[in-house]
Amino acid sequence: MKRKLATRVLALALTGVLGVSMLAGCGGGGQDDAASTSGETSEAEGEAAEAEGEEGGTNLRVTVQAWMMGKYDFEGAKASFEENHPGVTVTYNQVDNVDVTTSMLEWSQGKTSCDIAIGGDRSQTVSYAANDYIVEFTEENFFNGDFTKDKFYETFLENGNIEGQQFMIPLLGEVVGIVCNVPMMEEAGLVDENGEVIPAETWDELYEYAAKLTKDGQTGLGIDWGSNMMMYTYEACLNGIAGTIYKEDGKTLEYTGDDVKSLLEVWKKLIDDGYTTTDVFADMDANRTQFKSGQLAMHLAPASRWIEAGEVMDPEDVAVIPVPGTDVNGSLNYIHGMVIPKVSENQELAIQFIKEELLKDSFQQGAINAYGKMSPLKAHYENLDNKYWPTVLEFTENAITAPLYKDMTKLDTYTQTEMQQYLTGAESVEDFQTHMDEYLSQLDLSTGMN
Repeated sequence: MKRKLATRVLALALTGVLGVSMLAGCGGGGQDDAASTSGETSEAEGEAAEAEGEEGGTNLRVTVQAWMMGKYDFEGAKASFEENHPGVTVTYNQVDNVDVTTSMLEWSQGKTSCDIAIGGDRSQTVSYAANDYIVEFTEENFFNGDFTKDKFYETFLENGNIEGQQFMIPLLGEVVGIVCNVPMMEEAGLVDENGEVIPAETWDELYEYAAKLTKDGQTGLGIDWGSNMMMYTYEACLNGIAGTIYKEDGKTLEYTGDDVKSLLEVWKKLIDDGYTTTDVFADMDANRTQFKSGQLAMHLAPASRWIEAGEVMDPEDVAVIPVPGTDVNGSLNYIHGMVIPKVSENQELAIQFIKEELLKDSFQQGAINAYGKMSPLKAHYENLDNKYWPTVLEFTENAITAPLYKDMTKLDTYTQTEMQQYLTGAESVEDFQTHMDEYLSQLDLSTGMN
């Protein structure tokens, strides 16, 4: 068994190293919360932006993942800020992902190619914080006026909190739910007298839903097991069943308990009986695409997919329900956040840009209404029309956050590999649980701050 585990560890070593270099910072690399979009600013464009700043005033440099540019009005934010701050030029460096390795090297040398870096959450930020490379957000420099902490959803702020210190401000949040095709649910008799989808209370019940919904050309349930969502999906589903994702020590992620086994057995049965597929192993957008095209009845994914699907479907035909148990125990949420490097000479200006533009009503509500990207601020949900927002907010408010481990990237990669082995029938559920526990024992589960 140990030799088998060692083989897996060696096979994953290079993948783990590469994964670390594709997270939040100022450099380039990348992937969307669900889909990558190329668009990194060229070296010549970067040099031109530097020159413009030097000649005409201050150049505020913002590194942003390219997919965000299509969902938020960054150009409008630039125009507004430049108008309100004469002499300031806002320059965007678009990347697919952001490169921790490059940023760490730059910042350790007292240099930076950005004043704000957008993307990722605290698991990607902890290495910066541990080396004192990024600004801590406090009541003095940020959480004041209209931006006191009580104005934010606590669960989203927690994703930028490291050992009691706030090193990241959330730009947007996501929470895991189940998006449903309402006409398909109606046809299967899974709505109440008012035409509202009846949430499945257990995974056995959700299995029965998927069975009723599966027919020629239509799959009952798609579960986001792709490389971008595997851990989030696992943690959200486990928390719904068990009310926790941890072992008794409250720190170590649970892979071996009875609740885990029962969840995994339902997942495997869904696949074996043809009520779900593993298409997301090869294409992490497979479920997303199939739902929009009417080939998939239910999609366990970021809940924002329900708003997004309304772009190509009748919005009235799309609903969202909680993952079994998460209406009581809470789902899992994650963020894409913003950090400011300490070596930036424009720290105050960067904070102003975040407050005045990136967190303002119009910037946030455009993405809320069009794409379901959740604002971290409570006030932005007061006048939303879609009737499912209260449901989403209900399982967001008590949602949990992912564990903060120094070796989380390694654990994520290994979990993906082992889960695929199990779900495709290459190993038993007992093998999966044994391998995961053995691998966990080799990892650094500290936050990495010490």
